[in-house]
Amino acid sequence: MEHEVNKEKDFSPHERPSWIFRFFRPLIIWFFARICRWDVRGLENIPRQGPVIIASNHISNWDPLIVGCAVHRPVHFMAKMELFKIPILGALLRNFGAFPVERGGTGRKALKKSIELLAEDKVIGLFPEGTRSKTGTLGEGKSGVALIAAKSGASIVPVGLYNTSQVFSRGRFNSFVVSFGKPLVIETGAGEKISSQKIQEITDQIMTSIAEQIEEGRKNHCA
Repeated sequence: MEHEVNKEKDFSPHERPSWIFRFFRPLIIWFFARICRWDVRGLENIPRQGPVIIASNHISNWDPLIVGCAVHRPVHFMAKMELFKIPILGALLRNFGAFPVERGGTGRKALKKSIELLAEDKVIGLFPEGTRSKTGTLGEGKSGVALIAAKSGASIVPVGLYNTSQVFSRGRFNSFVVSFGKPLVIETGAGEKISSQKIQEITDQIMTSIAEQIEEGRKNHCA
């Protein structure tokens, strides 16, 4: 039991911003801005304080890094437990504020950690689809984001990523759009039991908002 506790502690995210995060973030932002010519829109929609859930579509392995650098507040992302066991990568993930989730399990630990971070008025980043879309189209939203929002009372900022799957393609770096929508506030009464129907309604609302931001990104990228 003691060994398991220590293991969890080893994989917990660093309090950000760590020095590694402070060193690399400006360099990565410069790269995205000057080399990729990214277009970041709607940053004013991200609350400057209080608990926030950044809910985004997921079409590229670049996505967590892109969203994490675009947001002016530190963002804690979930990442596969297996990645934390890779020495250098695991250390980088922790320094960038990520925390592990065990794929194939119930996800209760990750759910609990998410709510704990939000209770500390932090920002977490989640992909409601649960995995990266291999087709580039927006998939079905899972219930996790809605459940975390309902339990924590955090506002949800929908994000549409457009063309991040082509950050590097055909031997060159390409432009992409990151579009942040207006925050969604989930209202639940004190002590109110959250029904599966309510969770589904929240999930549908989140996915609709993300789809709208993807369309905004598409229009602005093609303009």
